[in-house]
Amino acid sequence: MVNTICILILLLVFCPAANAGEYLDSAHGNSSFGVARTDSKLATYSRGNCSHCHEPHMSIEGGEPAPASGTPSAYTLFSPNHVNQTDNFCFKCHTDTNSVQTGGLINRSYSYRAGDWSADTVNDIQEAFSLTSSHSLDDISTFITGKWGYTANSNPCAACHNPHAVQGDPANAMSAAKSNITRGYPVSRPSAHAALDTWGLWGDDYTGPGAGNGERMNNYAASQTYQAPYRFGPTTTNYEPDGSTTTSDGSNLTDFVTFCTDCHNATDTIVSTALARNVRNFDWSLEKHGQGAASNDTGTDFKAPYQETSAGQYVLSCTDCHEPHGSPNSMLTRRAVNRLNVTIPGGRGNWKSLCDTCHFGIPDKHHLINPGDCTWQCHWQVWVDPPGVFNTEYRDCTVCHYHGSTQIYNGTTTLYESYNGGEHLF
Repeated sequence: MVNTICILILLLVFCPAANAGEYLDSAHGNSSFGVARTDSKLATYSRGNCSHCHEPHMSIEGGEPAPASGTPSAYTLFSPNHVNQTDNFCFKCHTDTNSVQTGGLINRSYSYRAGDWSADTVNDIQEAFSLTSSHSLDDISTFITGKWGYTANSNPCAACHNPHAVQGDPANAMSAAKSNITRGYPVSRPSAHAALDTWGLWGDDYTGPGAGNGERMNNYAASQTYQAPYRFGPTTTNYEPDGSTTTSDGSNLTDFVTFCTDCHNATDTIVSTALARNVRNFDWSLEKHGQGAASNDTGTDFKAPYQETSAGQYVLSCTDCHEPHGSPNSMLTRRAVNRLNVTIPGGRGNWKSLCDTCHFGIPDKHHLINPGDCTWQCHWQVWVDPPGVFNTEYRDCTVCHYHGSTQIYNGTTTLYESYNGGEHLF
């Protein structure tokens, strides 16, 4: 009896409050496609029932979680909340094989869902977090512990998702790209977790353009312009994220800048185990590929739908270039951006694959303006046979261009960026 009372107290104190309507509208609580664990001991429980995740009496007729010395899993979940990068409570369902949900769960990449890149083979969350580059769940857990009401028992997935409010995007259409009738909003701001009773979805509220009036990318309209990229395909004119042929101003896209910069900003220290260093700090308002003024002085012509006349006005969404969970490309870079494939296996010059999706003629127009200077310092690496001839390999674009690089003006229109402690003219 004492143990049961303690468990109920833990649930009340540490579990986010879930408004009944909000939970019923969520992907987990929906009565048509919500949680429904296949354990035979739950056969009489309705779809969306809380007990498909939480077993408040330590077990249901002897099923999981099996108490260890009388202690249930955190929040009385049927499995430990987080063990490592591939063993997480959420992965017990969010995997297409050995899922405890009937038939497994298919969750596609952002390149597939928003970009309509149907060639993608990544089809579940556990797989995405197992890829070469992914958000480290252990690092996330370390970062959020003691912050915004998170504890060491918190699931790192809950840094970005409120499990009692999260929606599918597309909703209940796991093997399809988003459309304007299958939209959902899956994320909740990490900083909003501090007030659990109001920890709602981020991106679902829309109150029209104008900075600060809503939760979508067109809220930068007072000072900046958001331009949605095209979906995948050589001639498509359908825009991300939902395939619209007319809406491209971000009024249908979550403001991922505000969301992501809760953590990735100019002040927070985020340790990256994979990089063996801290994640770079940067101010999004100054980023050339962000909210900062990106000039076009050097003639790096924009590819459609981006326009030269809007240079210096664009704000980008983080998801225009990055996957939220994981990618075979470095730095969680998407595999398809603005109609084209992107492959970044590592090595010199491979980031050009990403840059070329939005810019024409980068080597010729962007880097060879002053051959006597630029090519000698950066782009022509070594002597080759016959003697006196350079090879034609280019340095990796990220040597000079990366989030957090310092912008320096020399008093004219010439722009410098710092790299590895030096400066590079471009």
